[in-house]
Amino acid sequence: MTEEQFWSGLGDYQERILNIITNLSSKTYVGIVNLKNKQTWWSQRVVDFFGLEKGVFDYAMEKSTVKVHPDDRDKYLKGFSDRMQGKHLNERFEYRLMTGKYTCSLFSAYGQIVQDEQGEPALLVLVAENHGISDEIDSVTGLYSEEVFDEHINDMIQRKTPAAILKVGIEQFSRINVLYGVEYANRVLSEVTYLLRCAAADQGFVYRLSGAKFALVFKRKNKEQIQKVYHFIQDSLSDRLYINDKKVPLRIAGGAFILENYTMDAIAVRSRLTYAMNHSRHKHHGELVIYNDEIDSDMHDNLELISVIHRDAIEKREGFFLCYQPIADTKDGEIRGMEALLRWKKEPYGVVPPGVFIEWLEEDPCIFDLGNWIISQALRDLKEISKEKPDFFVNVNISAGQIERKEFRETVLWLLKKSGLKPEQLCMELTERCRELDVNFLKQEIDFFKSKGIKVAMDDFGTGNASLALALDLPVDELKIDMSFVRGIQEKPVKQAMVQSIVSFAQNTEKETCIEGVEDKVLLDYLKKYHATWHQGYYYSRPIPFDEFKTLLHDSEKNNSVKEEIV
Repeated sequence: MTEEQFWSGLGDYQERILNIITNLSSKTYVGIVNLKNKQTWWSQRVVDFFGLEKGVFDYAMEKSTVKVHPDDRDKYLKGFSDRMQGKHLNERFEYRLMTGKYTCSLFSAYGQIVQDEQGEPALLVLVAENHGISDEIDSVTGLYSEEVFDEHINDMIQRKTPAAILKVGIEQFSRINVLYGVEYANRVLSEVTYLLRCAAADQGFVYRLSGAKFALVFKRKNKEQIQKVYHFIQDSLSDRLYINDKKVPLRIAGGAFILENYTMDAIAVRSRLTYAMNHSRHKHHGELVIYNDEIDSDMHDNLELISVIHRDAIEKREGFFLCYQPIADTKDGEIRGMEALLRWKKEPYGVVPPGVFIEWLEEDPCIFDLGNWIISQALRDLKEISKEKPDFFVNVNISAGQIERKEFRETVLWLLKKSGLKPEQLCMELTERCRELDVNFLKQEIDFFKSKGIKVAMDDFGTGNASLALALDLPVDELKIDMSFVRGIQEKPVKQAMVQSIVSFAQNTEKETCIEGVEDKVLLDYLKKYHATWHQGYYYSRPIPFDEFKTLLHDSEKNNSVKEEIV
């Protein structure tokens, strides 16, 4: 059979074939321009992304500019115009498209010309790649990615396919990253992957979630069988994992969920798995917790609340708001900055403290968009204060799920530019989970933001993974001393020595310090002898909504003015 014979009669299937091919990768967007009549066909993914009517379009480039970042529109139109004229065909050009009100993704595109029988340009095939979407396959482990996991779970729910789902997390994996480096850590992940594949055999699929967490999905396994799988994994990782002929014992925590209710979605399934795994970690010493068995009615209510907050973070963010806590200069006690802290409120739940939901959200991809919303809102509020206090600053907590995304750099710079504020008025506080990332990667990101004038602080210094060794490697501007070192410091010489050593280290390396947990006047007077740069705590104020914070600032200014008059 000739190629011509093969394709004859398949004309009716051409568009379907094209869409199937272009949908093989969730990162790829395809368009075909008829250079004779200037009409354009877009793949279904492009149609969905831009909210276009299905079909062929006249002047399609102009229609697609609605989502192009304002600063990139000229570059975008010129890039496509050049390709339509046959210029720079094999060269990629980059531009940003808005994926939300406050977020954008970096795209790159290139084109190829298809000639007609006379050798004249007939079609321009345009291929764009969305760098804000993770690949379907994790590059380190070769496993399916988190996005594919969600797709598969939703597909099983739609098909009403019963399944047993197991989530496994390696405990304290960040220590391996810090002590031995990313290359060694990746070898460990590869060996873990091999053992998980052995556990799944040909009966299930294995996925890599964020960090050192994995999911296994099985069809037709009951609770006893999933327990056996977990014990096999637990025994294998504690006793059978070797790197360079040396045993590497790993401890794990695990949560499982039996999928039998098809009224939920992947978000609800993930919430249940995370809830169960956290109970395994904190209350069951790493033994498997199966959600269906182990979670009592109170926990069900709590999980329902988590699911509501989770969905709000993904969709409208109607219940979220920011509170602010003052940051005071230790030299004169004047409030010169504020830390933005996330809160959530909605009836009938009332105000929900962040400890209930932050840990959950930081494990979910939604933290990127939510985190960008926090930055945008904090800068908007800071803009109002800056009208009277042009050097006032705001500290914003940054999660690993934000900083590890490629488009995070551009998003922060765009939000800052849109606010009209000075870069040094923004300080990004790296939360503990950021410190689980590769040290070299973190250093690159910190160097980038510092080169733009943005300050970077290490939050909760001295706890968890915030070690002195890490502070030596990371060029942060500020160390925030955790309140646990301050509590009872007057009676505990060890804490006194620790705070003094951190402040001295910071001063000798030209870093600022902020002591958190300054609760009252007695503690404030005691802490003055350490000569930190900043103080923060309930002595100045608890975290309060923005309107109350403005009143606090105004009252503080009046009090300072009275003191100056008395002097």
